[in-house]
Amino acid sequence: MHRSFSPALVLIAACSSAPAERMPSRASAAEPLAAMDIAAIRATDSAFATAMGAGDAAGAAAIYLPDAHVLPPEAAPVEGREAIQQFIAGFLGAYHVTIAVSADAIEGRGDLAYARGHYTLEGTPRAAGTPPLREDGKFLEVLRRQPDGTWRYAVDMWSPNGPPAAPK
Repeated sequence: MHRSFSPALVLIAACSSAPAERMPSRASAAEPLAAMDIAAIRATDSAFATAMGAGDAAGAAAIYLPDAHVLPPEAAPVEGREAIQQFIAGFLGAYHVTIAVSADAIEGRGDLAYARGHYTLEGTPRAAGTPPLREDGKFLEVLRRQPDGTWRYAVDMWSPNGPPAAPK
């Protein structure tokens, strides 16, 4: 049941350093992302992971665009920030989560970027009878730069590398 949410949730999280990425200046929409954009995208992932760890569904959902799409494994797409918040709240109602996310690549042009990487999710049940979760997987995020320079998720997709395992 909860395997389908298998949150890397949204995948994302306390980002660690990544392999080399392009970091030229932001002179035009056709040029690769600047270092400050890559740092801002990492900050977006960190803010998401922090909100999830705090059990803050509204805070996690605020990191998505109003018309964002979440594409969870083995589940129907979730469209729009309000529906995404409900989706996250359902998962956080069942589990206290810890997510570690690492972007392996961040690329983009202008106000559009993608991050590809891997995650580890641990879910501690909030109620007796709910099994604990541990999941390793991969993710792909599409992000849009906002007028204030922050980045928000437009599309978020993740999948586990295998069936959830019992925590160690």
